[in-house]
Amino acid sequence: MDRFIIFLKRLHVEIVAYYLNTINSCELFYAKLINRKIVYSHYARVNNFGDMFNKDLIRFFNAQLIFVPTYKESEAALTGSILGTYLRDFTGYVLGAGFILDRYNRKGNNWKVKIIRGPLSAKQCGVTENVVFADPGILASQIYSNSGIKKYKLGIIPHSRDVPIFKGLQFDENVKFIHPRRKPAAVAKDIMNCEYIASSSLHGLIFADAFRVPNIHIKFSDNVIGGLHKFEDYYLGMDAEADHIDYKIGMGANEIINSCKLRYTEDYLFKKQEDVKSIISSFICSK
Repeated sequence: MDRFIIFLKRLHVEIVAYYLNTINSCELFYAKLINRKIVYSHYARVNNFGDMFNKDLIRFFNAQLIFVPTYKESEAALTGSILGTYLRDFTGYVLGAGFILDRYNRKGNNWKVKIIRGPLSAKQCGVTENVVFADPGILASQIYSNSGIKKYKLGIIPHSRDVPIFKGLQFDENVKFIHPRRKPAAVAKDIMNCEYIASSSLHGLIFADAFRVPNIHIKFSDNVIGGLHKFEDYYLGMDAEADHIDYKIGMGANEIINSCKLRYTEDYLFKKQEDVKSIISSFICSK
């Protein structure tokens, strides 16, 4: 029975990969057919809104993102904690990515680092100047339309590894469970429908920042790879304090809401967004 289950899991992985590769090939063919600019990138091609956001990001700049299986074929490292899979001989651009663990050392590389998630990732690859600290996810508010309708007091976005834990928790009807394994536009809409956001997913917090929804990093477990590294990296890059709360059994919505806050002024966020847009736009126009 165990062997059969292993076989089914492998078969599922192969079927999903075949499907995604077919879609990728069709998108590449169509982009070439209509003469659309193409960005080749190696990123985490998984069912998670933060990683899937890469496609919407590049589409926002009227270009087509095409997944490539290795960093050597990649032109740019975009959104996500993907830099650990890029080695020193990569010669393309870093446009918002970061490291998931602090143990990675990529100093002495040939990378063209224009945007990087934060100063911790910058230090790991030896970047000291002429770089913008940001995650392109802060453009979510410009990529997705704001519904402006608040339906829930609190939205909670667990990291994909925390989903089983969260499903076992009890909250009232004013709390919205926002599943991370959906299209980013759907997650963005749910965030806009909430007055406050608590998330163990970094991009849940980044999207909330983009829509100026008060939020807090909530830690449900130690299941998230890298611990606090990527959170500290992002917040340091945005000149903010990296704080979080640990979920405790019986913790109510009001207790979580009391920790939520806005960390940036509208002017600060707008300036960051404009810097990110300018750099990515220049990159795509140069192709």
